[in-house]
Amino acid sequence: MSDPEPKVREAAAAALGRQGVGARAAVEPLVSVLGHEDAYLRGVAADALSQIGEAAVPALTRSLGHDNPKVRHSAAIALGRMGAAGRAAAPELMRSLSDSDGMIRYAAVVALGEFGPSAREAGPALTQLLSDREEAVRRAATQALDRVAPDSRRSQLTLPALAATLDRLVPLLMGETHVPGVSIAIIQDRQVTWSKGYGVRRAGSREPVTRDTVFEAASMSKPIFGLVAMQLVDQQRLELDRPLVAYGEERFVPDVPEKRRVTARMVLSHTSGFPNWRPGGEELEGPIPLLFQPGSRFTYSGEGIFYLQRRIEYLTGQPLDQWAERSLFGPLGLTSTGYAWTPALGSRLASGHRDDGSVLTTSAYRHPNAAYTLYTTAEEYARLLVEMLRAEQGRSSLLSRQAAQEMLKHQVAVGSREPMERPGVAQGLQVYWGLGWSLNTTAQGDIAHHSGANSTGFRCFSQFSPSRGTGLVILTNGTQGGELWTRLIAAIGDL
Repeated sequence: MSDPEPKVREAAAAALGRQGVGARAAVEPLVSVLGHEDAYLRGVAADALSQIGEAAVPALTRSLGHDNPKVRHSAAIALGRMGAAGRAAAPELMRSLSDSDGMIRYAAVVALGEFGPSAREAGPALTQLLSDREEAVRRAATQALDRVAPDSRRSQLTLPALAATLDRLVPLLMGETHVPGVSIAIIQDRQVTWSKGYGVRRAGSREPVTRDTVFEAASMSKPIFGLVAMQLVDQQRLELDRPLVAYGEERFVPDVPEKRRVTARMVLSHTSGFPNWRPGGEELEGPIPLLFQPGSRFTYSGEGIFYLQRRIEYLTGQPLDQWAERSLFGPLGLTSTGYAWTPALGSRLASGHRDDGSVLTTSAYRHPNAAYTLYTTAEEYARLLVEMLRAEQGRSSLLSRQAAQEMLKHQVAVGSREPMERPGVAQGLQVYWGLGWSLNTTAQGDIAHHSGANSTGFRCFSQFSPSRGTGLVILTNGTQGGELWTRLIAAIGDL
């Protein structure tokens, strides 16, 4: 076979020159190379076809159903590049949204978005792709919806519609990610309005996940500890900017000048300079390196949280689990939440699972660690978020409005992390850290959130919007639960 490049260039030149009949005659030669192995030639052909415009649409529409994925991909690209002139291909592009090839789905989404409101009928199909397994497709679907159906930028989901969406998506995502069990709670109007369990506590068992099933909150333990710490600030027993070594004798941090500058504010905003975990882990009480001057920048640190826990235990004279029960969990009536394992919690505890769905050893954290040992249910964790929302409005008896607002204040910019992927105006723009919470700026105000991942096989996520009084909690018992909640938040995170 002769080299097609000269013929492609000739046909492309005719098209780009808009030579009337000559341009239309170039359509079939150009379409014939949309599946060529040379990506450059495919690109030249797609660009030329887009310049031809409406005359090329019938051939490109047929090409969207071709057996060769390269042809389908290139045809979608060409239609997207021609904008409104390709509008007649919208029905076939909508069918391409279910293509098994993620790049084809992506190109079809972009093309439909280029048609703007004239392709409004594509709105429901684009909405389905907000939970697509490919991040690029999800983000493109969000942008396309903004153009195709601008009024969908704000979530219009009623609670029944939201519940129906979860009932559709969660089982599908559980199957794809091999996650046996999921528990979800929804907050609207600053109250828990809905919660539900899906799947089973342990693979191979028939014990269902219910509203009372206990999960590991993993790193979502940290912001709740921040709430406990801020209660002590309210009581003037702890100062955010006083060096922690000033609160009496301690052996946790050696007498090194730089380490002695660390404050509670630095710890809760992850600017202490400590690593996430010291070599060998915290339980061995080995040396803790200092990565940078305290207060100078952000580095996520479980060690810093553990250090503040030790100081608070010194101040209160009680282990963290007992103090948190006395100051926070007990007053809220939480009976399924605690920083240490108990027989009552263990009897309802889900098991963690590996990527393939096989069971991992069940944890029993008898020594509390503020960074990762919180046990809870989705509904009770949501009640803790509700207390934050109430406090932010000055309606909590457990935390002052000033303390809540300080927790939600931008303490440090975090350039090392990407904003959260959410639909519509809830899409994260910039990342900051408050006191305990990660904060995303969005077009509708800040959204506070935190995720969690433990080696015992649990993945979880929570968020709340102070301006809208909404939030949600997602707890899973599988190591691919992060993929599951990421795709859920990409679809419904604007509630």
